[in-house]
Amino acid sequence: MTMDWSEGADQLAENFAELSLERTITKGFKSAEEIDRLTVDEKLSDIERAVYLLSSGQEVQRISVIKSLPQLLTDHNAECMKRVVPKVKEVLHVAGTDVQIAATQSFLIIIENQIVSYQQFAQTFLQSMLQSIDNRDPAIAYSWLETLLQVISLLPKDITKNEILTVAIAKGQLSQSVQSRLSSCKILGRIATKFDSFMIKKEILPLVTSLCQDVDYDVRGCMCRQLDAVARGLGLESTKSAILPELVELSNDEESFVRQVALETVVSLLSLLDDDTCVHTIIPLMCRFCESALQTEDPTLPSVAHQFGRLCHGLSVNLIEDQKIWFLNFYRKLCVIGLSDGKSRSFERQTPNVLNIFEEDDRYAECRQDAAYNFPCMVLFAGPRNFKTELYSTFSSLCDDPSKLVRRTMSCGFHEVAKMLGSNVAVIQQELMCLLKDDCTEVLEGLIPHLPETLEMLAKGSGNVVTESKLTGLNDLVPALMASESLAACSKQWRLHADILTQFSCLPKCLTSDQIYYKFIPMMFKHITTNRVLPVKLAASRTVCVFIRHNRKLEQRQELCCRLIEECCHGQSSWKRILFVDICMVIMELFSKAFYKEYFFEFVIELAQDPVANVRLKFCHLLPALKSQIKLPGDRLLLQQLEHTVRKLLAHEKDRDVTEAVRNAVVKLDKIQIAIESITNQTYLEEDIIDQKKEEEEKLLIELEEKEKEEAEKSAKNPTSAKGRKKNEDGKLSKKGSKTPKSSNVSGKKASQSNSNSSLLPGPPPHLSSNKGNKLKSLPSAKSARTGKNSPVLDMPSSMSSSQAAAQNVVKRLYNENPSSGSLKKSSRKSSASSTSSTTSEGKPRRKISKS
Repeated sequence: MTMDWSEGADQLAENFAELSLERTITKGFKSAEEIDRLTVDEKLSDIERAVYLLSSGQEVQRISVIKSLPQLLTDHNAECMKRVVPKVKEVLHVAGTDVQIAATQSFLIIIENQIVSYQQFAQTFLQSMLQSIDNRDPAIAYSWLETLLQVISLLPKDITKNEILTVAIAKGQLSQSVQSRLSSCKILGRIATKFDSFMIKKEILPLVTSLCQDVDYDVRGCMCRQLDAVARGLGLESTKSAILPELVELSNDEESFVRQVALETVVSLLSLLDDDTCVHTIIPLMCRFCESALQTEDPTLPSVAHQFGRLCHGLSVNLIEDQKIWFLNFYRKLCVIGLSDGKSRSFERQTPNVLNIFEEDDRYAECRQDAAYNFPCMVLFAGPRNFKTELYSTFSSLCDDPSKLVRRTMSCGFHEVAKMLGSNVAVIQQELMCLLKDDCTEVLEGLIPHLPETLEMLAKGSGNVVTESKLTGLNDLVPALMASESLAACSKQWRLHADILTQFSCLPKCLTSDQIYYKFIPMMFKHITTNRVLPVKLAASRTVCVFIRHNRKLEQRQELCCRLIEECCHGQSSWKRILFVDICMVIMELFSKAFYKEYFFEFVIELAQDPVANVRLKFCHLLPALKSQIKLPGDRLLLQQLEHTVRKLLAHEKDRDVTEAVRNAVVKLDKIQIAIESITNQTYLEEDIIDQKKEEEEKLLIELEEKEKEEAEKSAKNPTSAKGRKKNEDGKLSKKGSKTPKSSNVSGKKASQSNSNSSLLPGPPPHLSSNKGNKLKSLPSAKSARTGKNSPVLDMPSSMSSSQAAAQNVVKRLYNENPSSGSLKKSSRKSSASSTSSTTSEGKPRRKISKS
C-alpha cells in the first residue's frame, strides 16, 4: 500500500514537471517563415495585391479578396475583370466551403447593385454559378443553387432563356443524377414566374410533367412543390387541363412525403381555381384525402391538421351545408385524436404515456396542436353565432388538453376567438380562468401579451358597467389572475412576471376599485418593497400609478399616494428612494402638472439632500423634468426652490459623479424655456392642451364619484324609483368619461365659480403628518376637491376592434403573414382649446390657451 502511494506521488510530480510553467511558450506564435508568407508588399496596388493573394495567399486572405471583389469592380472595373476575375474562377475549382460561400455573397451583390452589365455577368459569373451547383459537397451545391434562384429574378428574360433554361432542361433529364434533377425542379419553378403562358407551355411544361412522374420520390415531391408557380404562369385553363391531373395523381402517391406536398400545393392553388373546379374536383379530392389520412393515421395527418384552416377558408364559398357539417365533424375528430375515451384529460396530464413521454415525437399531440392553431379560423368558418353549439365543447377540450403545447397554442389565439365572439364572449370565461390557473409557465406566456384585449372584450361583451355600487361579472376572474401572478412570481422567469404586472394595468376597465384596492394593491406594494428584480419593481410601480389614476374612491386615492411617499420617498433603503424618482417620472406622464406640483414636487426635492450619493445622482436626472412642470408667475416659489436646490448641489456636492450629473443637468435646464401664462400661447400649445385634457379627466372622476354617492343616497331613501334612473345615468356617465372634452370653456367656467383650491386628496393620514422633518401639505376637503381639479383618471378608450378586423387577422396568420397585434389603441384626436382661464392650486390665474 505504501508503494502504491509513493508511485502515485512520483507520477504526480512528473505530471507537474511536464507542465513546465516557467518555460517559454511558443505554440501561439508564428514562425518567421509563416510571417514572411503572410507579409505583402505595401507598394502593390489593389489589383496587384488581389492577384498576388489569390495566387499564393492563405485561405483567409483569399476570402478577404473575394469579399472585396464588388468594391474592386467599382473602383477598377476593366482591370479587375481582366486580371482578378479569372483568378477567382480558378480558385473556385479547388476552394473550400468558406471561400465558396464568400463567392456566392459577392456574386449576388454584384448583380443586385448592377456593378457590371448583364451581358458581362452572364459571360463570367453566371457560368461559374451554373457549374458550381453540381458540386459534390451538398452544402456548397445548396448555397450556389439558392444564389442562382435569387439571380434569376434579377436577370432579363432573354439571358434567362438562353443561358439558364437550356441548362435546367438538360439537368432535368432522367439520365442525370438525382441532385441534378432536384436542381432542375427548383430552377424551372423560378423560371416559370418570368415567362408568359405560351412560352411555359412550349418549353417548360413537358419537362414538368416528366419530373412529376419521376422514379425518385424526392424529385416528384420537389416538382410538386413548384406546381403552384408553374400553374400561375400558365393560367386557369391550362392549369385545369395540365396541372390538376398531375396533382390528383400525386395526392394518391405511395410515398407520404409526396402526398403531403400535394396537399400543400392544392391549398395554395385554391385562390387561382374557379368555383366549378373547386366543387367538382377539389372538394371530393380533399374529402377523400382527409378521410384516408384519418383512417390510416399516416404521417400526413399533422400536415392535414396544419392546412385545414386554410383549406376550409378557401373552400367556404363553395361548400353546401352538408359539406360544412362534414368539415366541422372532421375538425372535431382532429382535436381529440390520440386521447383515450375512458380517462379524463386531467388524469392523462398527471400520468402521461411512457411511450410518448417526449411530446415532440408524439404525432397525435402535434396533430392536436396544429388543430388548435387553426381554431380561430374554424370559428370564422362555422360563424360566431354557432360557436356554442358547434365548437364550444372542442374549445373547452383543447384548453384542457394534456399536452402543454396544445394549451399554449390555444392561449396564444384566445384573444382572437374573444374578438370574433363579440357579445357572446362570456361563454369562454371559464376557459380563460382555466388557462390562467395553468401550472405551466409556457401557457401563461402565450396568454399574457393579449390579456388586456381579452379582459376588455369580456367586460364589454357581457354588458357590464363598472360602478362602485355593484360587482361586475368578472369578479370570478380575480382568483385566476392572482394565481397566474403567483405562478410567475415563484418561477425564475422575471420577464414574464414583469409582463404580468404591466398587463394588470388594464384591470380598472374590468374590476371595481374595491376589488383592485383589496386584492391587487397589497400584492403590488409587496413587490415594490421586497422584490429584488428592478424591472419587476418598475412594472409594479407603474401599475400602482395607473390604479391611482383610475380609482373612484377619494379615501383610497389618498391612502395610495401617501403610501408611495411613505414607503419609497421616506424609505429606509436607498434603492426605495431611487425607485421613487422613477415613480415621479411615471406620475408626470399620467397626471396633470398641477397635481404633481401640489403633491409630489417638494417631496422629491428633498432627495437632493439625501446622504446616499446614488440617490442624489438619480435625482439629478429628474431636474429637467421638474423645470418643465413650472409655469410663471403662479409657480414662482417652486422655481426659486428648484434653483436654490441646484445652486446648493453645485456648491456643496463632493461626489465626482453627482457633480458631473449636476453640471449636465444645468446645461439642459438652461435650454428649457419656462412657460409664462400670459405670452407663451403658441410655444406650448400642444403641451397645454394635453395637460388641460388631464385636468378635465381628473375633475370628471371627482364629479362621477359625487354623483354616484348622491344616487346611492337617493336609492336608499326611495329604492323603487331610483333604481331604473341610476342604471341609465351610470351608462351615460361611463360614456362621458371616455370622451375628450370638446372645449375648455366649460371647465373654465366651473373653475371660476369655485372659490376653494381643487385637490385630489383631502388630507394626509395622522401617521404621515408627524414624520421627522417631512411635512405633507394640508390638503383641501373632499367637498372643495369636487369643484376643482387634479383628480386622476386615465383616458380609457371605449372603442374595440370589430369582428371583421379580428377575422382579417386570423386569415393573415393562416397565410404566414404577421397578424396585427390586436392591441386596442386609442385613435388620436386633434383637440383644440378655446381661450379660457382657470385657477392654479394657489389661486393664480392660468395663461390663456388659444386655438392654433
